[in-house]
Amino acid sequence: MTYKDLPHDWPTRPLTDPRLTADVIDLVVRESDRATGCLSILLCDDTLRMIQPISITDLDIVGPEPGEYQRPFDLVVGQFAERLGGVVVAIGRPLGHAPDDEARAWHAAAIAGCRDHGVPLLGTYLATAHAVAEMPRWDQLSMPA
Repeated sequence: MTYKDLPHDWPTRPLTDPRLTADVIDLVVRESDRATGCLSILLCDDTLRMIQPISITDLDIVGPEPGEYQRPFDLVVGQFAERLGGVVVAIGRPLGHAPDDEARAWHAAAIAGCRDHGVPLLGTYLATAHAVAEMPRWDQLSMPA
């Protein structure tokens, strides 16, 4: 699926369906931003509809220092926490189908930042030139006994 498959009423729908959310991310995260690395935070209202996407671009050129991955979540999610029903995070990378170490670091920072500010993380997605795919939620992973 792609953004071309979005239903006409997508802005009125909550970002709780992974297929719809992936298509919205495909629309919001530009190919040029994926090529240079980006982080997009889709702010959602109390009905979990997207009200505003915020993108930080050129991360492959000027990426965060080690230990600074949570900073965008503290700044953005922390600032608007009382007004948000949730957020969706998209990590734009140039290539691939599977998360690399940097994508996993952003994902972990999104989980921690949302938890720290009491805002539900509706999902984290990897957006590349090849596809948009949801990254596993920690509660979906089975741990060996």
